[in-house]
Amino acid sequence: MDVLDNYKKAWENQPEESNKVSSVEIYKMAHSKSSSIVKWIFIIGILEFIFWGAINLTIPDSFYKVYEDLDLMEYLNFFMILHYVVIAIFLYLFYMNFKRVSLVDNTKKLINRILKIRKTVKYYVFYNLATVFLGSIILNVIMFSDNNKLMKVMNPDNLALDIKQVITITVISQVIALFIILVLLWLFYKLVYGILLKKLNKNYKELLKLNEN
Repeated sequence: MDVLDNYKKAWENQPEESNKVSSVEIYKMAHSKSSSIVKWIFIIGILEFIFWGAINLTIPDSFYKVYEDLDLMEYLNFFMILHYVVIAIFLYLFYMNFKRVSLVDNTKKLINRILKIRKTVKYYVFYNLATVFLGSIILNVIMFSDNNKLMKVMNPDNLALDIKQVITITVISQVIALFIILVLLWLFYKLVYGILLKKLNKNYKELLKLNEN
């Protein structure tokens, strides 16, 4: 049981004339905890941005050779730039959420702010998963639009494979890779942001009860 739960129990068991003072203390505690959670959402978002940026910088050029041979680098670079711009916007929203939740001065405003924060985080998670999925689909559609180039790049040793077999092998490998990436990303977001949202949701419920009394 955390400190906020202890405050709540003590508040519920106090005489009516003491409830006003106790409710203020419970609000302050919920406000402080909510502000701390939102700050961590922003910090983790920044760390995630730096992590993926560092990964992209350390990937060897040979990794992109297939994309270059298939003339996909322009599309890939466009998607990457657009993605980082959108992520930067989300980080700005996380920062503004932190600033705003720190400045709220009553229970109703804090409840509304928590609702908006939860929506922003959920949109952020959905955007990242959707970007990986849709980006992969678009790149594959472009890749499969030129069978001759696909055959040359995917079968450089001229093995006894026809275009249908090459396409089948490529599609299966791409689907498996996409599935693994999406599952890992979902688990990461579920673990990190899920825990923070769960704590934030707990504060939200406590504030709702406090607002009713």
